Amino acid sequence: MYVLTTWKGRALSPEQAGRMMDTWGKVEAKQAEDASSERVCWFITADGTGGMTVAKVADADAAALLQLETSLALGEFLELESRIVLDLDTAMPAIVAGVAYGNG
Repeated sequence: MYVLTTWKGRALSPEQAGRMMDTWGKVEAKQAEDASSERVCWFITADGTGGMTVAKVADADAAALLQLETSLALGEFLELESRIVLDLDTAMPAIVAGVAYGNG
């Protein structure tokens, strides 16, 4: 199971930016130790105002816990949105079945 998290930076004072970096470091260290999730990719927009990550998680509980912990830790500093996503190989049977409904 994959979790896509997009983020957009909030306007921060220098003090808030420093606290965000400290908090982010702690979040990253904890996630690196967590065997129930693994970061697949991490991108930042070219203008630095936002980005996205994809994490592979063990199960729905791990996904919910990752989303909750990240939101509580960084929500003061970033607008976060997380969604469960599927890779194309996993999604294709459902796509084909769904399209078949419309074709009779």
